[in-house]
Amino acid sequence: MLIWISLVNILFASSEDIALNYANGFFDAGYYEEAITEYKRFIFFNPSSERVSHAYYKIALAYRNERNWTKSIDAFRHSIHTAPNDSIRNEKELALAVTFIANGNYSRAEILLLRVKSSTNNPVIKQKASFLQGIVYLYRFRWKSARDAFQEYLQENPEFQSQIDSLLADAQKLKYKSPTLSKWLSTFFPGTGQVYAGDWKNGLNAMVLNGGLGSSIIYKIIKADYENAFVVYYFLFRRYYIGNRYHAQRIAWEYNEYLNRSSAHRILDTLMLYEE
Repeated sequence: MLIWISLVNILFASSEDIALNYANGFFDAGYYEEAITEYKRFIFFNPSSERVSHAYYKIALAYRNERNWTKSIDAFRHSIHTAPNDSIRNEKELALAVTFIANGNYSRAEILLLRVKSSTNNPVIKQKASFLQGIVYLYRFRWKSARDAFQEYLQENPEFQSQIDSLLADAQKLKYKSPTLSKWLSTFFPGTGQVYAGDWKNGLNAMVLNGGLGSSIIYKIIKADYENAFVVYYFLFRRYYIGNRYHAQRIAWEYNEYLNRSSAHRILDTLMLYEE
């Protein structure tokens, strides 16, 4: 009887291996839809297997590779729910956090990573979570929080930690332009907001255009040509004046965004050297 039970167990174990190997073959070849079908078939016929969590995990990765974020996140949640132990569950949660980051959903990634760090005593998991937290804060330009996260992640490499910390300290000192000030400058003197934000070309263009139209309106009013003065004001000056204020604010915002992104990319490029 014991021999028969052992043979049955071997047979079922082998069938699981065959099914997963078949699905893995499709996945490795980049045939994600076929791989998803086979992983789902495995789950259907082996619902109590400990490898169900892994099958859901591979489904999630396949959907993520296809940029189907909703289905990927759903599959990751199933993988987490069916994980056989806390360590594997935490690893799947980290993978879900990576998916949130890839999808630009930084707030959900941040919440999940905080939960992972608070629920585990595994130093490796905590270190990985700290790294991902740092990435989230970089993308959100929260330099102080990123410094704290990367200090935890790089605590075993103080030299590299100091290098990253220096870059983040520089990022905290970035000299931003005020979009509000830029807008109000161009409100009182068209073009000056653009010049303040660093866009001399569009600033000078706005000065000349709005100045010319304003002079034309004044000239027509002096000549008592009120109808044409109104036409120039309503259909030309008003449009360009309002646009001038909007673009002044936008240019300042884009300038700040450029500074932030440049700093974030510089830090990410440096981190890539550490990962290599």
